Parts: sequence; structure tokens; C-alpha cells
Amino acid sequence: MSSHPELTVIVGPRDRYSGVIQCIEELYRHTPVDFELLVLDLGYPSRLRRSIDSLLAQKPRARVLDFGLITPMAALKKIQSELQSDKTAWIDNDSRVTKGWYQPLSDSIDAGAAIASPVILEKDGVDIGASIRNHLHQSEIRMLQYQDRELLIEHKLFRRASPDSLPSEPAPSETFELHGVLFDTKKLQALDIPDMVVREHIDICMQLRRKGERVMIEPSSVVLFDNLGTRMHLGDMRYFFFRWDERLAAASHREFEKRWGYGFYSEQSMYNWAFRRKAFLICRYFFLPINLSNRVAGLMKKLFRKDWDPVADPIDASKHLYSHLDENSASLSFNGQRPMAA
Repeated sequence: MSSHPELTVIVGPRDRYSGVIQCIEELYRHTPVDFELLVLDLGYPSRLRRSIDSLLAQKPRARVLDFGLITPMAALKKIQSELQSDKTAWIDNDSRVTKGWYQPLSDSIDAGAAIASPVILEKDGVDIGASIRNHLHQSEIRMLQYQDRELLIEHKLFRRASPDSLPSEPAPSETFELHGVLFDTKKLQALDIPDMVVREHIDICMQLRRKGERVMIEPSSVVLFDNLGTRMHLGDMRYFFFRWDERLAAASHREFEKRWGYGFYSEQSMYNWAFRRKAFLICRYFFLPINLSNRVAGLMKKLFRKDWDPVADPIDASKHLYSHLDENSASLSFNGQRPMAA
């Protein structure tokens, strides 16, 4: 790989198309090493695409890959085997890297991690809270036995905490998110990338866990993401409604169950989450302020969606998945069956 830069950065849409120009500009401003840039065109409006092409015209090793309106994971699967740098970063186009983001993640990969994640901070938006708060630091996977089902819970530690209150030392984690992340390229290429719109990051982490690989959080690396606070254009909303279509989300849950044998306690909450965000975006499109948009979206969700949350304290009632498996001499099975005794 010596003829290639050490880093490839993939920029793909998560919630919107707009914001990609600022995302790319911040990457070039704050990345201290030479890198290859791959921008995934998953249906960008023509005017925005022209702006991207203009921005990248004088950038070496920068390409736009045209895939049309497909999911981000389907696009990643298309290029997975073609990546040639030692390290690969995925940055959602509504995220912004900050000064110093790369080196701590790179050092973590050099030390053996398969994935190195920055701390993800979210800006004010669809959820009420501080203007800047923690979105993802460490997290763990828990399992709740409910009736005859084993349901997973992604438990995010320090959720919405003040950035000043977060632990400052690197630490292992059991999930990451695609707002911003760095992969060891060879280990990424060994994965079976799932074509999911939800739970895909958990699937990836469980594959790595099964291989004995590590995911690390590096708090000295910070990425910011726009929590839908910025008003969307019409093209953005078209993509959001595709990306968070309830049928795709349901198919993703069924695919996860087929692969791992587990459901999710928050499955219905995920559908309600997407519904509320769609209502919020419509309000913001018509220039309602964030606070009022949140209130309207909350009312719409209360009127038209039903919650499913039968356990009073699901975290307390659950068990840490991997500790539970270890205690029962069991292991993760990647064939759609429950973990079997070793």
C-alpha cells in the first residue's frame, strides 16, 4: 500500500444532502496527512453536485462515485474491496471534524484497534437539550429476556452529558456510530457489510467481537454532527424520507434477527423516533423555530403513534450481553441461531 496515502476518507449522506460542502472543507482544513477522498453521490441534486465537482476539481486523489439513490451501507459494500489505504474513515456529510481529530484515531488503529471512534457531540436540534451535548462516548450491548424473546439494548453511557463532564482517557466500547469513525482497512474488508439502515453499526461491532477485535473511543478526537437543527431543503427531505422509511427499518430489524438471532427492545421506539423527526423536519421546512417544531413533533407522535415499553426499567432488568454469554459458556453465532454452548 506504499503507493497510496495512509488514509482514505469516505463521505456519505446520513440524513441530508446539504452540508456536504462544509463537511469536505473541514476535512481538508483539519486533516494533517495526505488522504484520498471518496464522495458518495447517492442522489445529490444537480446544483449541489456541480458545487462538489467544482470544490474537488483542484484536489488530488478526490473522486465522486455515482451510485444513485441507495442506502449508505449498500454503497460501502460496493467499494469495500477496492479500498487501498491502511486506514479508512467514514464521515457523514452532516458531520464536521475538528482540529486534531485524526491523530488519536490513527494511533489507536496502530495500537491494534479495528475501529477507533471519536467522541461524537451533537448540536441543538430535534431533541431538547443543551446547544452542544454528548451523543456518543462509550456504549454497551445489553440483553433483556422478555417473554420468549431475547432483545438487545444499545446502552449509551453519558448520553447527552456536557462535554466537560466526559471521561478524558481512551476506553473500549461495544458500539460506534457512522457520524465519524476510523477503520483498519483490512479488518473492514473482512466484514460482511449488512445492507441495513438501522442497527448496522451494532452488526459490525458484533462481527468484530466474534473475531476478538477491539473498538476504542478516543476522547481527544471530536466530531460534531448536526442533529437536524439546520433547516432542510426539499431534496434533503426526499433523501431523509427514503433513508428512514419504516419499511427499510423493519427489513433491517428482520435481517439482524436472521443474522444474529436477537431482536431489539427499542424497535417500535425506532419507528416512532423516525416519525417524530419527519414531523420536526416538515415544521422546520416551513420555518418554525426549533423549540416549537419539537413541541409540534412531540404532539404528532403522541396522537398518531403508540409506544411499546412494557418494562419499567429495561436497563436494570437487562444483562450485559457478553458477560451473560461468558457466564453460560456461549458465544455469538453468525448464522441466525441463538448462541450455542461452546
